[in-house]
Formats: sequence, structure tokens, C-alpha cells
Amino acid sequence: MSECQRVVNASELGSCVDASEITEHTCVVMDAHLSFCNAGEAINFSAIFTESNKTLNCEGGSIDHGWSSASSPSITPTSRGAQMPFVRFMDDRSLANITVQNCAMRGTFHAGIQMTRFFGGQLGGDGELGPDEPLPVGHNNITFEDLKIEGGQVGIYLGNFSEDVMMNRVHVDGTRRIAIYSEAGSQRITITNSTISNNLTREAVAIDSTYNSEVSNTRFINNREGGINLYQNCGELKGSVCPVERPTPPNNNRIINNTFENNGIASIQVASRQGRNHSLGWCDSLNGLPGKFTDTSINNVVSGNTITCTEGTGLIVMDGPNDISGNTIVASDECVPLEISTGGFDATKRDLLDGLEVKDNTIKSERPPRFRNPSDGVVFTQ
Repeated sequence: MSECQRVVNASELGSCVDASEITEHTCVVMDAHLSFCNAGEAINFSAIFTESNKTLNCEGGSIDHGWSSASSPSITPTSRGAQMPFVRFMDDRSLANITVQNCAMRGTFHAGIQMTRFFGGQLGGDGELGPDEPLPVGHNNITFEDLKIEGGQVGIYLGNFSEDVMMNRVHVDGTRRIAIYSEAGSQRITITNSTISNNLTREAVAIDSTYNSEVSNTRFINNREGGINLYQNCGELKGSVCPVERPTPPNNNRIINNTFENNGIASIQVASRQGRNHSLGWCDSLNGLPGKFTDTSINNVVSGNTITCTEGTGLIVMDGPNDISGNTIVASDECVPLEISTGGFDATKRDLLDGLEVKDNTIKSERPPRFRNPSDGVVFTQ
């Protein structure tokens, strides 16, 4: 709470909060349910969840920190507000049964919703998972519904070992890095009926070592560096950037019935870090030595999606077995509709693609699909 200029408890505000009660950026500790008294109001605060079983309902109003061209003229921007998320979960405990709904959020340079979870010595005596130690549970049974997040560094950051997080009708626009990031060990994460647009410097949705999850009925529009990447982070710069090892590959996920329009590098990449060269930095999976990392992303289903592109690649798959079926790819100008490859590896690693099935897809393209080192174990039909 040291970043907070002013701190109040939600219980002090009664059953609802009025804009007149928050005259400067305020951290509201969510020790009680809280809603906006008047729909349509803009209020300059950060909701800090320290307890489970709490709900924040903006009733159609806005959490506004003032640092946006769309900010309310009634909000005075402050440096404290610029560096605070709209919603933060305390990272030293696992919280459950929390709902954030009916909110527009704008005007911060921080993450929109920050669900970081640090375990420290809880992961064995040295802060690492032992070989027989069960996976811990992070924040769980969380609902984000009817939200609009504009700008910021990251839209929604799901911390390590998050479980059962449902994002429905969530619209994230114009984030500087990643719209939605799901961290290591997370599972049963769902994104549905949402829109992710105009993300700038990384893929819009990062499914990093996240499994048994689904993205469905969601639109990805004009995300410059890509739509969805599935990958297992190898533990780059462990201890400074990555607080825990990546114990779970992004397997058994479903990417179904989505629409992708002009998403730069690629609309979908499966095993997006296959063969990445780690000559610099520290990679846990390579024991800190230089080399190329073998990514893993298997038993995923990518089906029923519509992909339209004019540059980059529509769909890239670099691991198997996976089911890529029933998609429609319309590629024009410089866009390659489909790539099946071993990424940064040569033909000696072609067996990584064994079991991959790419079938019953409709491809309308001026350019042919690209094949790099496919194995005899790849099934490709149109």
C-alpha cells in the first residue's frame, strides 16, 4: 500500500461509492462488496482486494485515473494514479470468489487488472517446486464480466497458478504490451464473447504455460504483433523476470470460433518459441547455458476460427500432436495463410511435429501454405 496517496476501506463508503467521496486518487481496500451509487460516474480509485468473496460492480460507470484522451474532465490526473492499476489482488495470499463487473477503466500507465501471485518459500524450502510437490493454487474462481479496459501496459495480468478465471464480454483496447497474460501453471482460464484490439508491442493474448483453457467467440482486431501465442516460457532471466519455473506446458487448450482481422505477425501461433536461441540471458530449461529451447504445446484444438490477413502469417503451428481443423483463412497481399514448421530448428527436429493434424480448413490465398521440415507423422488435407 506504500504507493497509495490515500487509503480507505470499502466498508467506510457504505453500500455504494459516490464520485463526491473520492476527490483524489484513492486506494479502496475491498473489505466489503462495493458498487457505484450513480451509473455513468467516473471515479479515480484503485480497488485493492485483500479478502476473498468480494464483488466490485461499477454499474456502468468508469474507474478513471485521468491519463487518457478519453478521461473525464472531472478527474485530475496525479502521478500516483498513473502508476497504479485499476484493480490489484494482494500477491502474498491466494484469493477466491471475486467478481469485477460493469466497469470501464482508463487512464493508467500500469496494468489494468493485476493478479500477481508470489509464493516465495511456499514452493519448497528454496522457493522452487520439488519433483513430488503438488502444484499450488493461486487466485481462483474469479469473474471479470462486462469490462472495457483502455490503454495501460497490460490489460489483465493473471498470476502464477491462477485457476477458474472467467472473462466474459471483456474488451481490451490499445494496451502497450499484452492485452491478457496468463502466467505459469494457470488452468481453466476462459475468454469468451470479447474483443481484443489495437495492442501494440507484443501478442494480444499470451497463453504461457497455461493449460485446460479456452478462448472462444472473441474478436482480435489490428493487434500489431499477433493475436494468440501458446508457449512454455523456458524460465528466461529466472529470479528477476520469472518468479517461478514453468512446470506446465500449454496443453489441452481450445481456440475455437474466434475472428481474427489483421493481426500483424500471426493471428495464432502454437509453440511460438520453438527453437528460440538463448545465447544471451538465463534460461532455466537450458540450465543457464546457450542453446535453442524446445517449446511444448500439444493436444490443443484450433477450430472454427476465421482469419483474415494482409501481412505476416495467418496461422503458425510448430508442435504436435495438435488438432487444427475447420478454420477459414483468407490471406491477401503479403500474408502467408499457414505455416507448419520446426521454428528455429532444422530438419533434425522434424519429429516434434508428429501427430499434428491440419485438416478440413478452407484456405483462400494468393500465396501457398509454407512447410518447413514437416515429418511423415503430419496429416495435412484441405
